Amino acid sequence: MGTRRNLKRESEKAQMLRSQYELLLQAWSENAMLFHDMENHLQTIYQLAREGRPEDIMQYISRVSRPMEHLSGILWTGVGVVDAVLNAKERLATEKGYRMDINAQLPANTGISEDDFCTVLTNLLDNAIESLDRERRSAGRKRNRADSESGRTCQPETPPPVIQVSLRSIHHFLIVRVSNPCAGQPGPRLFPTSKRDGLRHGWGLKSVRRTVEKYNGSLSLEIAEGRFIATALLFFVPPG
Repeated sequence: MGTRRNLKRESEKAQMLRSQYELLLQAWSENAMLFHDMENHLQTIYQLAREGRPEDIMQYISRVSRPMEHLSGILWTGVGVVDAVLNAKERLATEKGYRMDINAQLPANTGISEDDFCTVLTNLLDNAIESLDRERRSAGRKRNRADSESGRTCQPETPPPVIQVSLRSIHHFLIVRVSNPCAGQPGPRLFPTSKRDGLRHGWGLKSVRRTVEKYNGSLSLEIAEGRFIATALLFFVPPG
């Protein structure tokens, strides 16, 4: 019974990832088309400038830039699904008060399917964001207890926690590394989770591990210098 329930959860997760990927890829495609048309936009602006029509120029720029307002800070790696997922998760992290430091350089065509890219990136980034959510809740409870005991009513501001994301290719290996601050220490339970969300996080990492193994790769998890580090390694052979 438990196995059937777990498989159902995994199926729902896969469907959710697929739906999210399709929405993200649509947003990326719309943005790519906008950049493709940029030469035409610049020619129109140039002509308006020659005719001395500054107000029309301002209106035109405002109109053509409107679709980009929700895609500010976009990162172009040349791989559609990677760009889409990174930007969506960066926006989510920013909304939650976190900062995401992204360093991504990928070859144009690795032969790794877009669905598999989506599974690895989405799960690792979700795990990092949700880990910071748990850390924040735990710190809030401890702070409230300390304030109650000491009578303090205000706290100094602290810098936002940083999620570090690195995507690199070395020879025929693709390395995806995501790390986030954590208060845990290395031990038998390398990836501690609460009873409430432990099953969900466990299945997320199992999905990542199963995906990288399709490419003769591996998933390593470690805690070092106060950070939880997940590193996915995938072997690829570019299509000939």
